[in-house]
Amino acid sequence: MFDQHDVRHMKDGNLNGAVAPGTDPRLWAHTPQHLVEAFLSDAATGLIVDAKGAALAPQAVRDLCKALSTDDIGPGDVVLVKAENTLQGVAAILAVWLRGATVCPVDPAASAEVVTLIGREIHARALIETDGRIMPLDTSARHGTEWQRHGYATGDDLGMVIFTSGSSGRPKGVMLSNTNIMTALRSIAAYLDMSARDRVLCIPPMFLDYGVYQVLFTLFSRSGLVLGTGIRNPITILELIKTYQPTIIPVVPALASGLTRILNTFSQQLSGVRLVCNTGGHLAPATVQSLRRAFPGVAVVPMYGLTETKRALFLPAELVDSHEGSVGGPMPGLDARVVVTAADGALLEAEDGQEGELYLRGSSVMQGYHAADAGAGARIVEGRYRDDVWLATGDLFVRDADGCLYFRGRSKALVKQRGYCLYPRDIEAVAEAHPQVRSAVMIGRTEPDGDESAVLFIVPETAADPDGVRAAVLHALPVTLQPRFVHFLPEWPPSPVGKIDLNALHTIAKDLN
Repeated sequence: MFDQHDVRHMKDGNLNGAVAPGTDPRLWAHTPQHLVEAFLSDAATGLIVDAKGAALAPQAVRDLCKALSTDDIGPGDVVLVKAENTLQGVAAILAVWLRGATVCPVDPAASAEVVTLIGREIHARALIETDGRIMPLDTSARHGTEWQRHGYATGDDLGMVIFTSGSSGRPKGVMLSNTNIMTALRSIAAYLDMSARDRVLCIPPMFLDYGVYQVLFTLFSRSGLVLGTGIRNPITILELIKTYQPTIIPVVPALASGLTRILNTFSQQLSGVRLVCNTGGHLAPATVQSLRRAFPGVAVVPMYGLTETKRALFLPAELVDSHEGSVGGPMPGLDARVVVTAADGALLEAEDGQEGELYLRGSSVMQGYHAADAGAGARIVEGRYRDDVWLATGDLFVRDADGCLYFRGRSKALVKQRGYCLYPRDIEAVAEAHPQVRSAVMIGRTEPDGDESAVLFIVPETAADPDGVRAAVLHALPVTLQPRFVHFLPEWPPSPVGKIDLNALHTIAKDLN
């Protein structure tokens, strides 16, 4: 006899769903809620630790879940979480998922005005503070009529809403269903061959998807997780690596550059790291080589991703040298095409070597933006039926004869200098080919006459000759493509999320003469 209580969400946070005896619930999990339940049922300790070695207590998750149930928060409700890279921050995220509700992680450093704006925009029921306190917000925020309020989460429910902006203007929330999350999770974890033998060092902030997914990997694969709480100093990160010996280190370019500079300066090599994966920007060839020197035997996997579909492209480690600068092809379960617009407005797939916009299709593509008029972003192109959609990313790519894709820049990042279009990645690649250049970034500066000037920033290798590097880089470029300014920096200014701070570069560029 069918018993609906076997599949209903239990208000005390117990396991839901009928599970075949002897099966791993992670295999059939279709929501993060199932993963949290499996994590708690394992009674595993020590899987998630902070930089001081303290471990996440499963009871902390259960206690928060019980507090949320007291406020009748469940599937269909949105909860803001001030998501620090701490045990408390992780417990808050897991508790919301355990209730079957939607997690909306926000920057703990965001102003009260920004948090209020996001909460109002998304009709959040509650806010979990960094100390675990639950603050009621819009208690009337109910979605649908009473009969539509279901008792358990499904793959179609929203699992996360991540705001990609909000410090100015109207915030823009990327809506990700549980199916979106689980599809991306399975695809990435399978390709990276993540398992219980791994330990991940999580430096990316928890209020971005790059950080949250490190927690999901732990739930799914039983890998260990070390939380780098607010740590950006490469020397401190180096000490964490020595202490906890992670096997996987997720990086962004600024972090990778700073870390390898320290390791190579002191001629240090650390064994045990089997994988370094990257997103959030391009890894310069010199940085890839430095990572290999620092971590003998490491596989460096360049990737491309965006919040709207998580990591979308990857280049197998064995192709990094033969396809320098590429981010490879689509993740399993995704389709990727480079698309151009014909004279009659029709969309066509680009030829090899022809530049076009990257389109992505698959079940990890977002449901849409919560604020439909939130400004520029990726676009969903609808097809023949509900899930037949393409994501037009707004990013420019070319495809080579082997099917490998190369990022050329964002369409809005093109610099039009003296009537010529300068593609940042093309200019950066020329600079990074110089042996004394560690990495390069090009931006545009608007002049009083309305023209744009290209500004090339370079972080050189130690003891490089700036004048010689500048002359060599300019000589390697046609006159029409030479940046108007070439400026050297000792290191990249980091943004609050660890990426290269482009706003800081624009500020520097304003004062160049």
